[in-house]
Amino acid sequence: MQACFEYAVPLIESKIGYVFVDKNLLCQAFTRESFVNEYRQRRRGVAIQSNEVLEFFGDGVLSAAVISLFIRDFSDRSEHGILTTLTEGQLSNMKAKLSDKGNLSRSIERTGLEQFLLMSEGDKKLGIEKQPSVMEDLFESILGAVYIDSGKNADAVMEVVSRILDFDGYLAKNGNVQSYKNALQEYCADKRRRLPPPAYETVEEKGPDHAKIYTRVCTIGENYYATGIGKNLKIADEEAAKNTLELLKKG
Repeated sequence: MQACFEYAVPLIESKIGYVFVDKNLLCQAFTRESFVNEYRQRRRGVAIQSNEVLEFFGDGVLSAAVISLFIRDFSDRSEHGILTTLTEGQLSNMKAKLSDKGNLSRSIERTGLEQFLLMSEGDKKLGIEKQPSVMEDLFESILGAVYIDSGKNADAVMEVVSRILDFDGYLAKNGNVQSYKNALQEYCADKRRRLPPPAYETVEEKGPDHAKIYTRVCTIGENYYATGIGKNLKIADEEAAKNTLELLKKG
């Protein structure tokens, strides 16, 4: 591992929420090809690797991680199979937007991870670490390194993605994503109704910590409406909102 990079290791690990067994993999994830070329010219015979191959691996791993997040947050098991709160078209649109260059680069910039990139002096002068494509490459390289270091542990990758990808921020800002909670909020805010905004609270928790089942109730003002059940709060809230919306529309 490059000596100039050692100081950054604990900082990076704390930001991404993963501690590497092989610190050299982490170093490689932050090593640009321009740094490799410059280093080889100064120290002939010394073999170091750029992050390009890790970027390639990480590109594929990212897709699986985002889908895993969708399964966790927007689906539940029922007696008929998988129950989802969003349509296939909405999920496909979300996956494309969450994984695009703009969102990946913003997520890296938000964490400040680009400052640790190893690159040539020429690249430093040009400030290329702030280019969206460079930050996108870094995001994917980190995932590739985590995937290999963890022994191809998909859960470890998903946790890193969940931590550094602005997942909730994207969902909050993107108008193309419609959920029952959003629909109920819009229904209540309509000028013809002027209802208080809906709120949600937990009324019951069952099961061990690793397999909790939550029951949530939707309230509007001082009135209690429908409940929802799910393996996490988001799913339970979605079901409560769906059931409440159906009640309100029935009059």
